[in-house]
Amino acid sequence: MLRLLLLSLLLLGVSESHAQLWRFYRHEFSFGLGIANCFTDVGGGSGDGGYVKDLNLAATRPAVQIGYRYRISPKISFKSSLSYIQISGSDEFSRNEGRKNRNLNFRTNIYELGLQFEYYFKQEPLGKLNTLGAKRRGHKGPEMGFYGLAGIAPFLYNPLGEAENGNWYRLRPLHTEGQGLEGGPSEYGSFGVAFKIGAGAKWIINRQLNIGFEASVNYTNTDYLDDVSDTYYDFSQTSEDISALTTQMADKRLSGARGIPGGIRGNPDNNDVYFNFFVTLNYKLAADQKIVLFSIKRKR
Repeated sequence: MLRLLLLSLLLLGVSESHAQLWRFYRHEFSFGLGIANCFTDVGGGSGDGGYVKDLNLAATRPAVQIGYRYRISPKISFKSSLSYIQISGSDEFSRNEGRKNRNLNFRTNIYELGLQFEYYFKQEPLGKLNTLGAKRRGHKGPEMGFYGLAGIAPFLYNPLGEAENGNWYRLRPLHTEGQGLEGGPSEYGSFGVAFKIGAGAKWIINRQLNIGFEASVNYTNTDYLDDVSDTYYDFSQTSEDISALTTQMADKRLSGARGIPGGIRGNPDNNDVYFNFFVTLNYKLAADQKIVLFSIKRKR
């Protein structure tokens, strides 16, 4: 009876020690490459905007990310990241005839600081030791962890547009919809905030190395990622000197009411959305594994 009790206590201690191993691997650094796309007023597919059928895969652009993750429990982590994300759109490739005639285009570089909460609904496995030929008993096939995420992402952006000469110009200083001019809407800035929601997965290689897959949708507080939001502005009502480049970039319609103010240029009712998908290489900082194993033996 005494032997059985001692054996039970020993097994309980071993199990408890193993369950606490995650504490040695709290800190994780990541580097990711990915792609990005968006729902804005410019470009898109055949839809009227903001729906899956309005997605134009040809507008997919690259994204890069570096990040740091801190694990506070087996199922909860916080991640901070710096990302460079490019989005673009062109009415030229839209299957919506109204947009095609509008003939606008843009590309925008987004510099994002991401802060996100992660909950692992399938806990991230510990993984095997980082030694050559190490294996985990009872584990066959890939070890995976899955999580959901939510967070906030302040970002900087500055939309560009292509002129008839083939050069790209910053659109915000041109006030293409009369932003900041008499009778026009307020100027927009270069700073925005996105609220993100998404999901991710991790493929565990060993206790310190894993490959991640993460996708998020980012709902912004601006409608000007593409410099398009409302109506065509009447530049004749302002006393400001308006450049030829401004009038060219403001109204590029191929036919019909070109040069006539007041027509619909965008939809101010919906803010812009961008989304991204990253494949990341993640590395956990940890004490020398001999120290980790020695600590476990002491707890036993």
